[in-house]
Amino acid sequence: MDLSHLLFFSFLLLLVFQVRSTDDMIEETCKTCASKSMIFDYNFCMSSLNNSPISPPPLLPTDLSFLALTPMLQALDNATATASTIQQLMSEGGGFEDDVYGRACLRDCLELYEDAAERLEEAVRVFVARGEIETVKMMVTAAMEAATTCETGFMERDGGDGGGGAMTWTSPIGGGNYKLFELGEIALCIINMISPVTSMSL
Repeated sequence: MDLSHLLFFSFLLLLVFQVRSTDDMIEETCKTCASKSMIFDYNFCMSSLNNSPISPPPLLPTDLSFLALTPMLQALDNATATASTIQQLMSEGGGFEDDVYGRACLRDCLELYEDAAERLEEAVRVFVARGEIETVKMMVTAAMEAATTCETGFMERDGGDGGGGAMTWTSPIGGGNYKLFELGEIALCIINMISPVTSMSL
């Protein structure tokens, strides 16, 4: 085997190693997080982390810092998209023209989601630039609270959660609320697994 072929096969082996390392880390991370919370969605975690909007440096295995960024960026996308959905629901033809209570809830949710998007954007910036873990955790937690507060407004009209103590996600943007909350949970779990650092290189 000549040198060019040897280098080519070495490159392929490194790629295989990276894929396996990433898959193993994602599964281990989701299992660890699921073991710490009764409401943590393992399948949602696996699906989210396996659809990362970012990629680690070539030929290097994924680390927890990259995994933590994935749900934060996905949560930011979700918050932005949900805010847009709320604006559509509030517009003419959105179905809430004659629903005074519903429109009031949507106005509150829009404000909450716009604030959540700003906080998540700041969380990503701080995490990447300085790695101030406690600040990032505060920002992510605030975004999660936006989802639950938004949902609570609609649940109050629907008569609460039926006495079962579990979120029913009955609002017209329940899917967005659920995703934002779950993505925040994933991000916080991974962040808690990372030792505090003063800086990080991406």
